[in-house]
Amino acid sequence: MRLDPDYLVTFSVVAEYGNISRAAEALRLSQPAVSGQLKTLQDVVGERLYTRTAYGVTLTDAGHDLLRYARVIATTLSGAAEYLATRQVHSRPLRLGLSWTLSTYAVQVASYAHREGHQVRIISGHSASLIEALALDQLDAALIVHPRTSLPPAFSVHPFSSEELCLLVPAGHELEQRGSTPLLAAAQEVFVWPMVGSTVVRHAEQLLNDATVMPDLQFELGSLTAVREALVRGIGVTILPPGVARPEIDAGQVTPVLIEALNVTVSYVVVTPSDVIGRAESRRLLDLVLHSKRPPRE
Repeated sequence: MRLDPDYLVTFSVVAEYGNISRAAEALRLSQPAVSGQLKTLQDVVGERLYTRTAYGVTLTDAGHDLLRYARVIATTLSGAAEYLATRQVHSRPLRLGLSWTLSTYAVQVASYAHREGHQVRIISGHSASLIEALALDQLDAALIVHPRTSLPPAFSVHPFSSEELCLLVPAGHELEQRGSTPLLAAAQEVFVWPMVGSTVVRHAEQLLNDATVMPDLQFELGSLTAVREALVRGIGVTILPPGVARPEIDAGQVTPVLIEALNVTVSYVVVTPSDVIGRAESRRLLDLVLHSKRPPRE
């Protein structure tokens, strides 16, 4: 006598629901397919395992006896499937998209993931391009600057942190002593910008527009590294979150000046597919990114 394990799983689900139709829905099988498996199982066992009633299905004594073994098989197969899914997650690096503005978090996330036994491959880019890559299943999650417009329902947004945009000026700049300033005071300054089209730069440009400030001279330098170098060398000012120049600020080479305006806060979020519960990679990566902010365990 050979019992098909799939039929035993089906039998356990039917017993759980007490109804063939609902069991078929749970198993994603047709009702005739479920009924056929039950009949075949009953023929192999050689005893009646259940009876149909107006309310569904009732197990016989033989059915109850077999159910104990069927549940063991169902639990074992489910556990094996989970194990294989976990192994599959570990078989490749978790793929994280990271906004250029948040590049300082790269080492923090990667090192925390390593301590937790995972490898993360980080891909930097504009927030908009990272969202596109996420939609194409080229990323498992993305840590980005929250866009000014809502994301499609296919994505879930998880808060990470936030910062206020500041006017970053070279050490010794005349605006340094103010502590805070309206942007109109910087109207004659040379502005230096990192990547064209980035979410944070668009936010900064909106602040300038709201303040009716149109700088005469602006340099698009292509990277945050170049902007920080320009500030250290005393070339221009910029509007960015202070976190992007934290080493230079701590070294006294760059000073953040608060901007006297509304809407200066930028939010950082982790974006995942909406069905993150069903995607082990996205679920695990979300957990790693959110927990990477915590201090290392002793």
